[in-house]
Amino acid sequence: MTFSKPFLAACLVLAVLFIWRYQTVETEALEKAGAITQYAGQEVQFEAKVVKAPEERFSSMHAVVQPIFATEGRILLTTQEAFLVQYGDIIQVQGILERPGTFDGFDYAKFLAKDGIYAIMRDPKVEVVQRGAYSRLGERTLAAVFALKETFRDTLEQHLSSRHSSVMVEMLLGDKDVMSDDLAQDLNATGLRHIIAISGAHIAILTMYLMPFLIWFGLWRQQAFYVTLALLIFYVVLTGLQPSAVRAGIMGGMFLLGQHLGRPYAALRALVLSAGAMLLLNPLLLTRDAGFQLSFLAVLGMILLLSPMLSLLPKKMPARQLLAMTLAAQVFTLPILIWNFGQISVVSVVTNILIVPIVPLLMGLGFALMIGGTLLSFVGLLVSFPVAVMLEYTLWVVDFFAAFPFAAVQTENFPWFWFLPFYAVVAFLHWKLRKREGFLVY
Repeated sequence: MTFSKPFLAACLVLAVLFIWRYQTVETEALEKAGAITQYAGQEVQFEAKVVKAPEERFSSMHAVVQPIFATEGRILLTTQEAFLVQYGDIIQVQGILERPGTFDGFDYAKFLAKDGIYAIMRDPKVEVVQRGAYSRLGERTLAAVFALKETFRDTLEQHLSSRHSSVMVEMLLGDKDVMSDDLAQDLNATGLRHIIAISGAHIAILTMYLMPFLIWFGLWRQQAFYVTLALLIFYVVLTGLQPSAVRAGIMGGMFLLGQHLGRPYAALRALVLSAGAMLLLNPLLLTRDAGFQLSFLAVLGMILLLSPMLSLLPKKMPARQLLAMTLAAQVFTLPILIWNFGQISVVSVVTNILIVPIVPLLMGLGFALMIGGTLLSFVGLLVSFPVAVMLEYTLWVVDFFAAFPFAAVQTENFPWFWFLPFYAVVAFLHWKLRKREGFLVY
């Protein structure tokens, strides 16, 4: 594997710009935070605009607002009871403003600051002043897409049980914390949380199965590629333009580009440059956002290890390529998962072999249920049965393996310097496998 001098020069320039931007953004963040946090601990009343689609979670509802009294900086509103606000609304808020704290070693303030959020308000009094205060066409378009998303979510919840629908809502629409805490912990313990969360790997898998469908539908390969990209952009918007979904869309698109060109390392160059560009826009992602780290490493793993992983799996194994992609992504993301979540799943290889082969079919039928059920109720009733059966099987596997006391090993205080030898070993094994199998097309 060799890189051209222009590519290496571009990487060097990006690195220098990143260091400069990181220092600048941290200074700016302190200034922006001061305009809001000066009122921390006080009961305040102000008008604000809802700047993100509100998120309905398992036990709470979240809304991000831009206060009128501050030109920059946002506030996170959380409540145990749903407040009927929508993206673009002007609202009046009353409550006690708080600084985000630190709990269990997790710096919540830094986590929120990467998205420009510098304060939180719990259970505020909210009154809608003006519905849909859209100043641009783009805002109207986003509002229409977010309304469609809510319709899709309602369809899933109408046709599936609450436990089943929570899985599909997170898997297909990217809503966070819709599942119960117990189910989320069991998915982590069994190494299956990745099949739920929208990540670079998730988007890449989705697009790899969308392309053949469009070709089967009658489009030429070139047409199918561009339609897939357009649908990918729409899907990222549909998920609420969450930062994690945007990054997943970009990085998954890079993988799709490399597969389309037949040059995996073309995707590698594009992946590195796109990640560099995102870090220039928001350098805090590198150190404060596990989603960015996992998205980048998952796609990097698929680019570098897909072919070697395929050589290790039986040729007649069901969903062989999908399983190889999953294992390649997991190898590269393992240290970050251990670092951020403090545990490693012992049973993940077995559970992934049992579940990953059905993921494409589950996602496909899930989309059919979501879209078809919205258009025609009887289609939703028809498709909901196989979806429920597959979900029941998936959750049975999760429940069964999570019940083992050794399903996951706790790894608190994992030293970061072990990352270097881990990735050195991965690089060596990749080189050996590539050399043995003759993967010189890279």
